[in-house]
Amino acid sequence: MSRSADVPVEPEDAQGEGVPVVATSGLRFSRRASLRRLRVWIVVAGLLGLGGIVGTVLVARSTARADGARSHQAFTQMSTQIVSTLRLAIQHERDLVVSAAAFDLGDPTASSADFDHWISDVHAFGRYPELSGIASIAFVPRSQLNAFEVRARAGGDGTFKISPPGIRPYYCFVTQSESRGATGGAALGADYCASVPQLMASRASGRGLDYAVRVGQLSKAPLLALETPMYRGGGDPATGVQRRSAFVGWIAVVVMPAVLLDSALDGHPDVAVALRSTTGSGVLAFSAGHAGEGAKSMTVGLKDGSTVQISAVVEGSGVFTDHNSRLLLIFGVLLSITLSLLVAVLAAGRWRAMRTVTEKTRQLIEKTEELSFQALHDGLTGLPNRALVIDRAELMLARARRQHTPTATMFVDVDGFKRINDTFGHAAGDEFLRIIAGRLSSVVRETDTVGRLGGDEFVVLLEGETLFAGPELVAERVLAVLRQPFELEDSKGRPQSASVSIGIAVGQRDSADELLRDADLALYQAKGSGKDRYVVFEERMQTDSADRHALEADLGDALEKDEFFMLYQPTFDLQSQAVTGVEALIRWAHPERGIVPPDLFIPLADENAMIVPIGRWVLQQACRQAAAWHAAGHMIGMAVNVSARQLERNQFVGEVRDALADSELPPDSLTLEITETVLMRDAEAAAIRLNALKALGVRIAIDDFGTGYSSLAYLRQFPVDALKIDRSFIAGISSNREAAALMHTLVQLGKALDLETLGEGIEDHDQLEQLKLEDCDSGQGFLFARPLDVDAVTRFLERGRLKV
Repeated sequence: MSRSADVPVEPEDAQGEGVPVVATSGLRFSRRASLRRLRVWIVVAGLLGLGGIVGTVLVARSTARADGARSHQAFTQMSTQIVSTLRLAIQHERDLVVSAAAFDLGDPTASSADFDHWISDVHAFGRYPELSGIASIAFVPRSQLNAFEVRARAGGDGTFKISPPGIRPYYCFVTQSESRGATGGAALGADYCASVPQLMASRASGRGLDYAVRVGQLSKAPLLALETPMYRGGGDPATGVQRRSAFVGWIAVVVMPAVLLDSALDGHPDVAVALRSTTGSGVLAFSAGHAGEGAKSMTVGLKDGSTVQISAVVEGSGVFTDHNSRLLLIFGVLLSITLSLLVAVLAAGRWRAMRTVTEKTRQLIEKTEELSFQALHDGLTGLPNRALVIDRAELMLARARRQHTPTATMFVDVDGFKRINDTFGHAAGDEFLRIIAGRLSSVVRETDTVGRLGGDEFVVLLEGETLFAGPELVAERVLAVLRQPFELEDSKGRPQSASVSIGIAVGQRDSADELLRDADLALYQAKGSGKDRYVVFEERMQTDSADRHALEADLGDALEKDEFFMLYQPTFDLQSQAVTGVEALIRWAHPERGIVPPDLFIPLADENAMIVPIGRWVLQQACRQAAAWHAAGHMIGMAVNVSARQLERNQFVGEVRDALADSELPPDSLTLEITETVLMRDAEAAAIRLNALKALGVRIAIDDFGTGYSSLAYLRQFPVDALKIDRSFIAGISSNREAAALMHTLVQLGKALDLETLGEGIEDHDQLEQLKLEDCDSGQGFLFARPLDVDAVTRFLERGRLKV
């Protein structure tokens, strides 16, 4: 095939006068020489067998370790899912506690019958199969004990006995309760403050409490209780003194842990889970499931001090304990021994029949072919290199001029190749390029040429029948075949995907260099238009290229000439609609072009590294302006976007420290916004740098959250304070069920990780109401305010809060 073979060599070139021809019919090996060579080959055969056995053992060990790693990873993912299910279930119970507290506070005079009706109306026991009971606990100071006792006896069966007995400063009695079936109810006069001393700690803190209890005589197993303190007015007072003054009691629900654990284990056979909770009397454990012999365990802590232990059998990483590695070892050893014996047998006959001159001639020809191939082909993929591609392009143009046949050239550049290299290593990157080369070759005719210019750039030369349907059809085939998933050796069985950008130049040119140049300009347009597409060259692209270079030159002087200015877009608390902060946005006032959009000059600045000094300037300006607003009494936060080039530099932490020191801005007023894609370019290095930034006291937010490819494991290792949910999820939240579900998931993920959530791009009231319903913390968008100058923001702040 012409796309992968060398330039044809004529027979007279291969057998020129300079190549000697040696006769071999009169040469004979001596007996001793033949035996010596035979011994050498026998030794080689032995070494081959030994090497094959050693290699088989190494590969078997690697296979066993990989299988063990996959099994451990699956166990970790399963454990995370089980813990998340338990967390969500407990959170649902907390929601029920909050609802019951709202009912109790909303009608302090409600009777037990009213309480029972409310529980029936909300279908508490139907919606919460794990629910054992729910009760309202009143806080009774010693001075009010007699009055409470009279009311309790009047409303009950006339008996009231404090248990445990004793005189205490205060008591905690159940006033209203409802339980499921025959699990038992709360005893009249039972003092829960005496039996659960943790209750009083929640009175001043305002936080809910989880603890293990036994309810009634029929409850053989301990149950899990969740309670929340109640204050007059239904709010949460700001201080401990105010809480103690307004405190009225608790709402508690009692949960059957076995139901919770069985629900979490649904779909996970041969797994055991244990939930441990600490009480004043010790540690109580709730468990379910069976893990089998030799199971491994993982323990995860919950926010309330409880722990969850998941146990399951995890496949080992030993060569003989792993089925795949054991089979590989057996067949590999047998194959190595067989090949060793075969080589030894063949060597004996080969060396007896070999002729010296024939062997030397063969070696000379092979060496010549190898050198010729290496000079004209890429060493990694075997495709024609730049020299051979240009030569074939010149020949193609010459044929087109003579025969008037159509021609086209495609420049193919891989999107995201650096991610493959950074994630899996250079060996995987080389394997990836070989896969790309093979797929490109599979979609063109044998008369066409596929070559590699270097890096992740490929060229396809098309002519004749290939172009009868147009080069666009070939480009569509290339895009389709390269989108198909593939697996790399180091990707641990996870399918990968890739896309390419294609620039096409059609028709005659004066030279191959002009043809490749025009295809390269079209490629640049394809990448700038979003990648994973093709663009056909047009004459205007040369003008656009020149204009881009001129804009790039002007950008180099813009900072020195003070042509940049700042705008600030406010962010708001979604519930109160009060201004909580602003996001700093840079703009460029070009003296001739006017206002240059940031999506035009920011990519240019990122390409030529000008983003570093520009980003430093933005950081300094934003900190100074935030400090000025603070001095005027507007204590709002300032958010600044950080590029990949900035985060990659060790000096960036010092630049943030200097900006804070120069402006005297409190570090917790500055939020650095970084996209998921930037973080995942080098997750380990990013985590180190973010921890150094976090040590300064600044806040870290993940921008455009949900559009990248970070996993929950990576998200947990970054010291993140907030998630900015991308506008693409919000755009269809009020009309698209999938968008609404995704938004709910992202907000709940933020809540589970105790992170602030902020919705971007809020443009109408329906979106705002949906986000408020999802309990999203903050928002930003044109519904509230567009990017504003300093004076306009100041007027916003002086106005207080916005009602939309």
